[in-house]
Amino acid sequence: MNDEQKHPVSWFPDDTLEAELERIPLHLLVAEDDLATRNILTKTLTKFGYRVSSAADGAEAMKLLQNEDDPPELAILDWMMPEMDGIEICRALKKRKRPFVFTILLTARCQDEDIIEGLDAGAHEFLTKPFNIHVLAARVAAGARIVRLEKKLMIKSEILRDYLQKLDSI
Repeated sequence: MNDEQKHPVSWFPDDTLEAELERIPLHLLVAEDDLATRNILTKTLTKFGYRVSSAADGAEAMKLLQNEDDPPELAILDWMMPEMDGIEICRALKKRKRPFVFTILLTARCQDEDIIEGLDAGAHEFLTKPFNIHVLAARVAAGARIVRLEKKLMIKSEILRDYLQKLDSI
């Protein structure tokens, strides 16, 4: 048995794909009506290497999330905002399913019922104010890993779909 038979070469480009996904900075949305908090989040996350868009209210946040050309892949949403709150945005994202957006609900509300409501609405993480920027950065990094896994899965699904179509045409 030769080396190729012992260790078959995968037709999925895992290493290359992984490196390419790591190279491209994630697009984050910060939706926060408090200007000081929004600026702190935006500047800090930009320093951590993310591309950051910001919104001062829920309607502006939804508009950015619906951008077909370059939608944010991860959203940090204040619960209480004008126009549309973070819970409503989470519910809207949960209904549409694609494209996937990892959501972190950032709020002063900290009762168990609030956490349950936020997660049930579709938030993936829940962080209370005042927050530790390092804890937020760690949760954003964890969300970024999930976003990259989701992207990798979508790319592999497309490869499989193309491969199956080629097989069907034979």
